Amino acid sequence: MIPPDVLAILDAVPAFAPGYLAAVAEADGDPGAPAAFTELAEVVAGLLARPDGGPALGRCLAAVESVAATPDGAELVAWAFLDSLGPDDRARLRPRCGARTVALLDEVEGRVEGRGGAGGEALPW
Repeated sequence: MIPPDVLAILDAVPAFAPGYLAAVAEADGDPGAPAAFTELAEVVAGLLARPDGGPALGRCLAAVESVAATPDGAELVAWAFLDSLGPDDRARLRPRCGARTVALLDEVEGRVEGRGGAGGEALPW
């Protein structure tokens, strides 16, 4: 069974399906949502390398934002997706993200106190 958070990404970004299916084959079954979101980070890094990001980038980020709005999804987005991106990719991504994803970026980059940060207030999740 495909995790609901992964289904949201597959529905929004059909081009992600081949990478996800390769991860399924490699894992000999369900690779789990964290592995899927790590794979998604590679896809997004490739889209960020394009001058306009392509329409898939916008759909992908909208889906990531919706997943980030859920308690379990916030963990996936922060520590499997955003943390898998390099600092330059995160910097290019930031202005294109929704508010929830930006808050998670801040946590991953240590801009707020919480699981990974220093200084500021702890995030509520």
